[in-house]
Amino acid sequence: MEINKIKTRRIDNIRFSFINKAEFEAIYKDIFRLEEYKFSTKSKNPLIIDCGSHIGLTILYFKKLYPDSRIIGFEPNPMNFNLLQRNITQNKLKSIKLINTAVSDKEGKINFYINSESRQPWSWGDAAVKNKWYDPKKYKTIKVKSVRLSSYIDKNVDLIKLDIEGAELKVLKEIAVKLSLIRELIMEFHGSSTNPENDLEETLELLEKSGYTITIKYKGKERVLLWRKLTKLSDPYWLIIHAKKK
Repeated sequence: MEINKIKTRRIDNIRFSFINKAEFEAIYKDIFRLEEYKFSTKSKNPLIIDCGSHIGLTILYFKKLYPDSRIIGFEPNPMNFNLLQRNITQNKLKSIKLINTAVSDKEGKINFYINSESRQPWSWGDAAVKNKWYDPKKYKTIKVKSVRLSSYIDKNVDLIKLDIEGAELKVLKEIAVKLSLIRELIMEFHGSSTNPENDLEETLELLEKSGYTITIKYKGKERVLLWRKLTKLSDPYWLIIHAKKK
């Protein structure tokens, strides 16, 4: 990563480093202004697992919300991971463990598709699956390490955040036996005709059977347990799913 490509901005006493200004502003709006990952807990030091940490905006948000929180962050893209480390270090944040790997249903190495643009990469679409937006002219394939998320869940977890670009159901199935330990999940669910394995109905049924109350936000509208009526979905589509133990 070239240092002169990195931009830094200070907002409300938080320093943000990034490469793509437009991408940063869009993600900042979703996380800090719309507060898509806001959750409540009585714990003063909640345990949060952040899957798909990107350059760290969600972790910075969680630390603003709960300064004493303990966070484990996973990010497979090496360039994003470098910025993630930078954003955590320059804000002098503690009790954070960063892991340069993808969460999956197996350990080892997997293909990971990242934006091939060198000057202004839009890296928020990087994925371990070929989604609808995948274009071989715009993406390149790299090998990244993968781990089973379940191996990191051995105690009660206040929140798991999932933004893993189409691998949500695969990971949920892998941690199914550990869902009793997880109080809340907030995920950005990615659906597309090119990735039918990431099935929305199966995902929500798994969460319901595990004792969660489900709230869905689609195109800015929030719906509670009305997901079966979401029949006119775009291709591809994105949902925010908030699952909370009853």
